[in-house]
Amino acid sequence: MNPTNRFATMNLCPILVGVLAATSFIFAEEPTLPRIEDLYAVDNAVDAITLADGRSAIYCRVKADVRNRTLNQSLWRVDDAGPPRAMEPGEPDAFNPQLTPDGKWILFLSTRGFADGTPAFEPVPPYSDQAADIWVIPVQGGKAIPLGGKAKPYGRVITDRFYGRVTLSPDGKKLAFVADAGIERRTAEEIRNNVVVVREDQGEGYEGYGPTQVWIADLNPSPSQAAASKITRITNDDYWYGDPQWSPDGSYLVVHANRTPDQESVRYSINHNFDLWKIDLADGSLQQLTIGAGPEFSPRIAPDGQRLVCLSSPRNGPHADVYNLLIVSLHDQPATSRVLFDFHAESANIALDSLPSLPPLNPLPDNCWRDNRRVAYSALRRLNSETQCVDIDAGPKAIPDPLRPETKRSPLIPSGNSALGPRIRATDQVVQWKSFDGLDIDGYITTPHLSVAQPPYKLLLMPHGGPHHRASGGGGFDVQLFAAHGFAVFQPNFRGSTGYGLKFLDADRFDLGGGDMQDILAGIEHLAGHGIIDRQRQFVYGVSYGGFMSTWLVGHTNQFRAAVAQNAVTDLNAMWHLSDIQSWTEWDMGGLPWKVVDRMRKYSPLTYAHRVETPTLILHSQNDRRCPIPMGHMFHRALKHRSIETGMVIYPNEGHGIRQLPHREDVLRRVLDWFSRYDVAEQHSAILK
Repeated sequence: MNPTNRFATMNLCPILVGVLAATSFIFAEEPTLPRIEDLYAVDNAVDAITLADGRSAIYCRVKADVRNRTLNQSLWRVDDAGPPRAMEPGEPDAFNPQLTPDGKWILFLSTRGFADGTPAFEPVPPYSDQAADIWVIPVQGGKAIPLGGKAKPYGRVITDRFYGRVTLSPDGKKLAFVADAGIERRTAEEIRNNVVVVREDQGEGYEGYGPTQVWIADLNPSPSQAAASKITRITNDDYWYGDPQWSPDGSYLVVHANRTPDQESVRYSINHNFDLWKIDLADGSLQQLTIGAGPEFSPRIAPDGQRLVCLSSPRNGPHADVYNLLIVSLHDQPATSRVLFDFHAESANIALDSLPSLPPLNPLPDNCWRDNRRVAYSALRRLNSETQCVDIDAGPKAIPDPLRPETKRSPLIPSGNSALGPRIRATDQVVQWKSFDGLDIDGYITTPHLSVAQPPYKLLLMPHGGPHHRASGGGGFDVQLFAAHGFAVFQPNFRGSTGYGLKFLDADRFDLGGGDMQDILAGIEHLAGHGIIDRQRQFVYGVSYGGFMSTWLVGHTNQFRAAVAQNAVTDLNAMWHLSDIQSWTEWDMGGLPWKVVDRMRKYSPLTYAHRVETPTLILHSQNDRRCPIPMGHMFHRALKHRSIETGMVIYPNEGHGIRQLPHREDVLRRVLDWFSRYDVAEQHSAILK
């Protein structure tokens, strides 16, 4: 990293904000720093659809309701002859729009009730994935029509990206979707006695749902009261099905499902025995297409219907893995498959630049087939994302993508957050260093604008979650806000991160808090040695595994002035017993808690709570299934017992990710306030005043 150009700033284009009535002068608004109140100024156009004539577009407007402090979603249309307009009076909830093949209707999801106020489905808890129903509306706007109305046989349409998918048949006459049956799973006796019998579910994000089944709707070409003339349930069991894909002739679907007794959450943890299944729509029969020991998922069928590609791993291993591209022949009996290139093979343990192509990311794009031979997908090369294209008949070597889709945004679509005015953005730079054992590590350092602070900056370390995840830059709201308060925000991609190959991904197994902590500390020393950060003003804030690392660091070093841990893993024994992903600890610790007792204790931050001297604030979601709240209470209790400066804040109706705007505001304010209490430079400044 070259320290001489690390403070380059972005050119900001001022927005014209008004005209004085008495003059013809137009004044440009001065750029200002990001502030927490910007959370309530969101106004973005997403999921835009440009109509065939190119003169009109339809999009979902995501706008903050300042009074209620919520985010609202509604459908809007814009034409080249006029300003944008809401497609429905009152802007009711609507999202995920798609255009029917005849260009006459927009199909979308909504949480709204029916016209008489009757709910369209039984609600799920607010900390679960949002449930919805399916509606249609003419492209010109007007009255929205429910898919099935009050007589619909299904319950809640699932909206997540792994199970959920609403997809029109090639001829546009049918609709395949995933929903539960909407029935009460408790018995009459349970309801009468007000008890809940524990039943296996899919964990984080899926509470309140029954098993997601596949449904087919026959669409009415001229809908009035309901858009479907008939709705048929295609699967009928207690397994969860997802990501349905139509065959080109519309005669069958391909889905993924884990139809084994070994069920577990798939919220960012796709490591169980999912297989692909072909569903014949003539008789509803299921044919198993893959038989691998690990997961096969994200199926995408070739245009000629002869084969498909999907993502695959040969193991039930880490919660996020290096996936192979699997090619499945659809007309062999039984189906046959082959891996294009095995990124788990010993021969793949070479530099990324030496591989014939890069591992595909989850999920595969909906339109990944360029023709009947070439497949394009997204991939990671260290810090960078790329599009890879391969000819599956020629071999795994990456080739140019001749049909790369045009991603240019239509000029009709309004620009995002225009009401905010221009903001001063912090500078995002790549930093690279050698770890203790010579391993090359990199990450991002986001430095404040020079109008805010001068180097050496106070440091805010933000270790990412996972650990099999990654930092992807400093453009996010939180990072920019912290930089606006004078922090240089450091996001290292320590060993275990994704995008660096299998060997790097597995490098922290049996060693959580070991080599990855050393990677981080070596990176901080590198920044200090280049004069970028102040060794005396270091802070740490992490979420999930980032919370693990925060609580681990304060038990192993005193170099941080203060720490904040949010939804943190603090005890691996408790994590196995309480979390929705027992496989996380089993894989990374190499066994069950009663078989690897010493290892579980050795690698738990709670074991070292007696060493902590750093003021540490604990933030935790009340309904977190991934890193349950008892672990936050345990660490907080240990610190209080030792009279270490601490506090704990609980966020009701939140899961592993804190989503509600007031809660996000509260988190940011508390983190900044906690750090300011223990910032020696700010304390000195206060004394002088």
